[in-house]
Amino acid sequence: MESWFWELLIGVGRLFIHPVLYVTLAVAVILGYFRVKRERHDFHIRVEYGLTEFQKACKSLLVGLALSVLTIGLGVIIPFGTIVLLSFFSIIFTLFIKPRWLSTAYIFGFTILAVVLLPKLETGVTTFQRLFESVEATHLPTLAILMGILMVAEGLFVWKQAPVQTSPQLQKSKRGLPVGTHVVQRVWILPLFLFVPVGSGEIETSFQWWPVLQMGEHTLSLWLVPFSMGYYQRLKASLPLDAIPIVGRQLVLLAVVVLLTGVGSIWWENAAILAAVVAVIGREWLNYRAKTEDEKHQPIFVQRDKGLVILGVIPDSPAEKMNLQIGEIITKVNNIPVNSVSNFYEALQQNRAFCKLQVVDANGEARFAQTALYEGDHHELGVLFVQVGKKWKQTEAV
Repeated sequence: MESWFWELLIGVGRLFIHPVLYVTLAVAVILGYFRVKRERHDFHIRVEYGLTEFQKACKSLLVGLALSVLTIGLGVIIPFGTIVLLSFFSIIFTLFIKPRWLSTAYIFGFTILAVVLLPKLETGVTTFQRLFESVEATHLPTLAILMGILMVAEGLFVWKQAPVQTSPQLQKSKRGLPVGTHVVQRVWILPLFLFVPVGSGEIETSFQWWPVLQMGEHTLSLWLVPFSMGYYQRLKASLPLDAIPIVGRQLVLLAVVVLLTGVGSIWWENAAILAAVVAVIGREWLNYRAKTEDEKHQPIFVQRDKGLVILGVIPDSPAEKMNLQIGEIITKVNNIPVNSVSNFYEALQQNRAFCKLQVVDANGEARFAQTALYEGDHHELGVLFVQVGKKWKQTEAV
């Protein structure tokens, strides 16, 4: 028990010397910085706090620790060389600063293919050859099953977390008119406890001070390994709360197929390669399908003849307290019909102490929202619209 306890503590310590942890958290901060910069450019105000992406990435750490109960229970053993490969692909895809490339399908898919190919190479460099020997000891079914488990977690993250706190953005349509979109960009990091073999042919044997565990014929070291995940999508023809959960459920379904294929590789090892191919192609197809499905419909965040479509709601604002939702249409303000941003604020100033809005929700049903106004609230109601005539340059999300 003492050996397990100390190895567990040192395994946790290894998390904090792993570069993937810091690179992923740094990207989360960068994404937040550029998001706030873009929001201020488009709307002269930020919507969400600048460290929102960073906070969500940190919260996912706890999910990884909970999931580690499964990996320890299953006794998941990954050689040191394969952990290096997983880290390599994670960092490479992270450096693109494009969250969509941080999908588990891409990172593990390319890693499995590298595990198959690299041991056949002869470099003449001792370090690389020892690394390739370590990679060669990888049990492909274990790697494929771990990929499936992490893809399920990624799908659940997309399903439950990605649809909220999305970022509004302005773009130009083909006719040169402003169109509103919603940008969904998230990064998560899941640390999992894995067993790493320690023995001849393993690079880590040079560090004799690491405590090890005896498990059957293996001498193992316990590592808390961080795994990066990411998601990106831009929506102009559908609402995040409607479209993103659908993608999340599709990802979970794909993950189940990959996981079952990985389990099947226990009896036919080449099925692990098939699982990697299915993961990469399936994930890319879901990206393509979500993008084309949104593009073939008319945008919803545009200027209309009647009413104003809500593009964004500022947190902790009077608009949020009135439960105004993205995609709803404000048709009247203080009983005055509105169809432009200037009309909206002119109508608000008709009653400086009270605001009454007539709103049409996503189902086409009308309702009323009202609140008392205080000094300065008529300028800070907290609702964002697409404004025709605004001078701005097109900006791209990171």
